[in-house]
Amino acid sequence: MNAVVALFISIFLILVLIRFEITFAVLAGALFLALTTSPESFAHTIESLETWRIIAIVIFAFSIGYSMEVVGMLEKITKSVHSFSGENSVALIPLLIGLLPMPGGALVSAVMIKDLVKKFKINAEKAVFVNYWFRHVWVTVWPLYPNIVIAMGILSTNYVEIVKSNYPIFISSLVSGLILFRMKRLSSREKVDLSGLAQLYPIMIITALSFLTKSLLISLTAAFLSIIILNRAYDKVRKIFSKTIDLKIIILVFAVMLYKNAIQLSNSSQLFYDEIASISNPMVAAFLLSFLIAFATGIELSYTSIALPLLTSFTGIGNVIEKHLMVIFLGGILGVMLSPMHLCLILTAQYFKGNLYKVYRYLIPSALITLSLSLLLLKIL
Repeated sequence: MNAVVALFISIFLILVLIRFEITFAVLAGALFLALTTSPESFAHTIESLETWRIIAIVIFAFSIGYSMEVVGMLEKITKSVHSFSGENSVALIPLLIGLLPMPGGALVSAVMIKDLVKKFKINAEKAVFVNYWFRHVWVTVWPLYPNIVIAMGILSTNYVEIVKSNYPIFISSLVSGLILFRMKRLSSREKVDLSGLAQLYPIMIITALSFLTKSLLISLTAAFLSIIILNRAYDKVRKIFSKTIDLKIIILVFAVMLYKNAIQLSNSSQLFYDEIASISNPMVAAFLLSFLIAFATGIELSYTSIALPLLTSFTGIGNVIEKHLMVIFLGGILGVMLSPMHLCLILTAQYFKGNLYKVYRYLIPSALITLSLSLLLLKIL
């Protein structure tokens, strides 16, 4: 079968099936493309150490967040943040919890700030926005997020290169969140207790080792072991991994890597890029493709799992074109954050009993500010 025809059929399959389940959808599209264009991609994917390395990274990433919750570290961090930041802790707590991606993470931070929301008389819609937005500002740069890990695998690059591409999005989304939240003047009446901030040591380990060793797997392994050893939580290891070893995520990573390899071996990525370059500005086309896929699914993994493999000729592999990669991530994160399909948004709105329509009064301006600032930084940096 013609590689371009097979590629478009695989995309159609994914977009039709993704409404049921992203893992099943990507696997179906990958299997179709591999079988019809490059059967050798199966062996290539299974034998590749990169495939198994990414699976290990994703498991450890989720395990770190969950283990910190299990041993009580997150509760201590919350108390310290509130003691020195007052009402601002309503934003700072989701921001800190956002460093630890875990299943249902938005609800974890929502539970933590619920009493503070009542104490400071913050309306439900603003509470939804603040929890939801600040919980996700790290998604484009922080190494624990699976979309970052998958992007590293697809582009055959390291974490530092991803950060160099995407840090303008992080800065812009943080600034836009702060503009809409409006930080409050600190009160001196609270008794400040900074002891709980020492519980952030796994974050420091990950940050330092990621840049020193450029090995995310080493960094995450060291951080996880530090939590278990320092908290003497050896008896909790089985419970932690039983919660964080998710077969669906493992299959999804395998499917994404198979899709990437099939696209590359069939040369359909270059053919796809040539097509969009001939009918539109490649930057605009890449942004819109990423945005539409992300908006339609409401899943962070969607734009790296589906759009990014299609655009490797646009981004480059190994030697990544930083501005091109940033455009794809920018479209993806804005699409996800504005999507009414995003589970974190729906669950947070239900938890705080907020009107979803009114939440968009905060979300849309914040997204527009993020877009404008990111494009400005893209131009001047």
